[in-house]
Amino acid sequence: MVKTSNTHIFLQDDANKLLHNKFIVIIGDSIQRGIYKDLVLLLQKNKYLRETDLRKKGEFSFIGDQLIEGGQKGVMTNGKNYREIRQYQTDYNLIRFYFVTRCYNTYIESILSDLSEDPKPDVVIMNSCLWDITRYGKASVEMYKENLDKLYQRFKECLPEECLVLWNATLPISKDARGGFIIPEIEFMNSTLRLDILEANFYARQIIYSNGYDFLDLHFYLRGQLQRRVGDGIHWDMTAHRRITNLILTHLADAWGENAPESVKRMLPLLPPPVNRFNHSMGDNLSRRPPVAAVSPINFGVSRTLINESCRQRPIRDYNITRSVINNNNASGYQWQPYANDDYNPPNGMNRNRSRLRDQPYHTPFQCAQQPFMFNR
Repeated sequence: MVKTSNTHIFLQDDANKLLHNKFIVIIGDSIQRGIYKDLVLLLQKNKYLRETDLRKKGEFSFIGDQLIEGGQKGVMTNGKNYREIRQYQTDYNLIRFYFVTRCYNTYIESILSDLSEDPKPDVVIMNSCLWDITRYGKASVEMYKENLDKLYQRFKECLPEECLVLWNATLPISKDARGGFIIPEIEFMNSTLRLDILEANFYARQIIYSNGYDFLDLHFYLRGQLQRRVGDGIHWDMTAHRRITNLILTHLADAWGENAPESVKRMLPLLPPPVNRFNHSMGDNLSRRPPVAAVSPINFGVSRTLINESCRQRPIRDYNITRSVINNNNASGYQWQPYANDDYNPPNGMNRNRSRLRDQPYHTPFQCAQQPFMFNR
């Protein structure tokens, strides 16, 4: 069991060095497929995934990998029986992905039989939750807990002891999540699904730690970065997936006792010089940003003109913004027509507190410089 403390930034060379001659298996839903794609991309170049790469599924090839089974070779569906197996292989890397919709069933048994044969995996990264607790009946949560127990018992029987098994916590979803596994028949579950995810993560953590395997709490790391979630409320953008990849690689480096990459130090010479945010000298501030005239928070395009020159010397008695058209003889032409409190007598006796703008009646027009301004209703 490894606890990840600080997250490091991995570049292409760092990822290739860490995963040299390693067989990585990733099992899970579409989010885990995004993790697989981002890892495959990072092993080849220092770039982010494109949005179209994250949306696609079942394509024959993605930047050099192969579709082994399912996907466009089979039936492209959005159901529980969809299958997709992908693999990226070079002389020094082997990354494989299995798409699953349940953490334990007969299909998982077939995957375990594959992993029992040579070459045996060095790392198994897995998550399965959203489909489990929504698409398998009313007792799906209880069945999910039972299946987790069975899964980790089978891991002990089928995987070698030196294999690192890492369970990714389920990421937070929106209260208005749509698409993907959420079909119209289960949209009512949106109100409680976020709490079900928390319960599932908590139970998975207990099961995993009791069996001596590793748990990576992605929910904790990304719950404060919800701006990286895309519009459907379920999936995440390319920056979030690179963040997840860095978390996973940091965890693997800690587990294997590898030194953390010094990517940040190598990138410092390429960054622009820092801005001195603590220089409060007036001269420096004015040289960087000249003063700008203040803009009125309420501006309806009324010109700041005076009705006549005699109004310049007259003191303004009241600064309330008027909506009255009654007794406007003492008006100033400076943007709004102020009025004396005694000049305004509501005909219906309402809104006697005229000290605030929102207390004025809404059915009367604004009176501005020589012409009224009407609100559009």
